[in-house]
Amino acid sequence: IIVASTACICTMGMVVLLGMPFEPALLIPAFVLVFGCALSTVGELNFSLIGMLFALAANMLRATRGALQQKLMTGEDKNKFDPCTLLLWSSVPSVVLSLVCSLLFEGTQPYRALFALDGSVILAIVLSCVNAAVLNLSNLIVTKHLGAVGAQIVSQVRALVTVVADIIIFHEPMTSMEFVGFGIVLAGVYGYAEMEQWLKQQREKEKAALMPKP
Repeated sequence: IIVASTACICTMGMVVLLGMPFEPALLIPAFVLVFGCALSTVGELNFSLIGMLFALAANMLRATRGALQQKLMTGEDKNKFDPCTLLLWSSVPSVVLSLVCSLLFEGTQPYRALFALDGSVILAIVLSCVNAAVLNLSNLIVTKHLGAVGAQIVSQVRALVTVVADIIIFHEPMTSMEFVGFGIVLAGVYGYAEMEQWLKQQREKEKAALMPKP
């Protein structure tokens, strides 16, 4: 969770590297969020160097993807790429790459097994695919309206949903430190949204002040 929570920081770096506007003041609530995620895992750390490296690599790739998606949907080509169009074009190489890797490493056995499955199982697989498509489309819509960093910040709330589900369904215990940590995460998300809105209002006021008065 600690490493995954730093995805918003990585995304900020990628946004700046790609030349898109970013307010440094937003780093404050972002670091508050990271601190809350770190605090919520106190006493439950199980360090793995390989796991750490893969998690960092995933963060960088996720940050690059989000920043590029934001650039396509809000930059010079925004009229060409809405969320649905971008999802379509990004799905084509994903399907081709997945199919090639599947044939190389698994052969045709999974496909023969697929056609032998019961109809209810195939329906469950189709529903899972539809759910994934809706999820990806929703993520693109959020990225377009909130930006890549905002989407990463909001996505941290998923950890709270996961914890609540664990408590309700699996009756998993939760320590007071975890409660404090997740409270700080919520404060970080709320602080980011409020600060971003305030900065947006300030920019609009500055633009209005520069406009010639009638």
